[in-house]
Amino acid sequence: MDISGIKKRFSDPGFILLITALFGSMLYISLIYNDNLWVDEAFTASLIRGSWPEVIRDTVADTLPPFYNFAGKLLTVIFGYSSLILKLFSCIPMILLIFLGGQRVFKTCGFRTAYFFELFLLSMPYFYHYAVEIRMYSWGMFSCGMAAAFFLEIIDGIDKRSVNKSSWIGFMLFTVFSGYIHHFALVAAGMMWLMILIYITVKKETSMFRDFAVYLILFIILYLPGLILTVKQIKNASSYFSMLPLSLGTLFSDVRYPFVTHITLLSAVLLVFTFAAAVYSLIKGLDIKGLMLFAVIYLTLLFGYGVSLLAGKSLFTARYLSPALPVLWLGAAILFDSVLASLSNNRYLISILIALIVITGTVDYRNAYISEYAEGVKNMKAFFDENLTPEDGYLIFEDNYQIELCFRYYYPELQKTDWENAGNIQGNLWFVETDGFKKELDKAAEYGYNSIYIGDFNFDRYSFSLYRLEKA
Repeated sequence: MDISGIKKRFSDPGFILLITALFGSMLYISLIYNDNLWVDEAFTASLIRGSWPEVIRDTVADTLPPFYNFAGKLLTVIFGYSSLILKLFSCIPMILLIFLGGQRVFKTCGFRTAYFFELFLLSMPYFYHYAVEIRMYSWGMFSCGMAAAFFLEIIDGIDKRSVNKSSWIGFMLFTVFSGYIHHFALVAAGMMWLMILIYITVKKETSMFRDFAVYLILFIILYLPGLILTVKQIKNASSYFSMLPLSLGTLFSDVRYPFVTHITLLSAVLLVFTFAAAVYSLIKGLDIKGLMLFAVIYLTLLFGYGVSLLAGKSLFTARYLSPALPVLWLGAAILFDSVLASLSNNRYLISILIALIVITGTVDYRNAYISEYAEGVKNMKAFFDENLTPEDGYLIFEDNYQIELCFRYYYPELQKTDWENAGNIQGNLWFVETDGFKKELDKAAEYGYNSIYIGDFNFDRYSFSLYRLEKA
């Protein structure tokens, strides 16, 4: 056995990045083997389950771009419809980002920045959460993260007065892709276009304006169908139940959103440590690319608040920042690398950074695992699978009808009814009691029913008490 050859292999930067990416892929995939969905996932999964004409109709009637619904539908046509397939579909872009993004950053910024970037993708808040959520956010992270990798190549090329066409093309295509995934992925991508323009202007590299204009025009042409659909969808835009009225309090909350681990002290340390690296880099005039990428998420935040103020209603929620999270952490990877280099690779700072990565990653993965594999959904499905008949119906009263939308995914054959039409149900009549609506159950006697308590159930973030109603 060639020991020296083995040591050389395990010390090879490319091999280390590959092993890290493979390990990360296993962590992400380990979270997909469940059927625990919340209301937005249930909405998307139910939409994808429809026929092609229904998927097209419902997508146009929605407020979001078409990529996830169309691609998810195609995938289920090929491999069958299940939450496993849809969660895998959401998981794929994060795996691709670790492999492809890490390699491109390695070529532009070197091993340590690329390694920090990969580690951040496997440890920082929300990556595990969105990687397996049956929504478009992971694909938004992929498109923006890859666009950021090509952004670095363009900025590097501007400094060298020569940008490769492949860098422009890659950046342009991934920013176009962002527009077909989520509107705020497009906003984050747009902020990178703006920064390139500003950088060219500040550097007075007027010869670069032509290339910038050419690829921007190509971007507009390729995004034009998506823009037409967006204009058509604008009339459907409204304030969602999770969109809180905007205030200084929500602004502060949204600023710290990328660092929230649900452990206050850890979140605070992560935020302070990262912002300290940004401030130090700014004061010392270190690598400007890291600061530019770090700023993208906060420019996106300000855009969301600005649009909401103009519209006179909240059209923004913190999760809309998620596509920009890889951009922020790629910027942070550059910042930390630059700061450490300027401080002669201070081993105490390196130790703190590694500790933060390990602790945050452990906490975030644990939170995601507990959320995905909560036992409640198994108990609920076991009961209903054994007791439901095709003729059954149910009554439910909620503020935002989240459980009802989830029921449409879990039990599409179950008929929702109301007190006036409950007598038309031929099978069992169930009453789903939610918080704050016990008074509705009291109406059972008025309509000639006895209520028989069955038990309490929960799944994901929801809980309810279940009753069977029988004629008195």
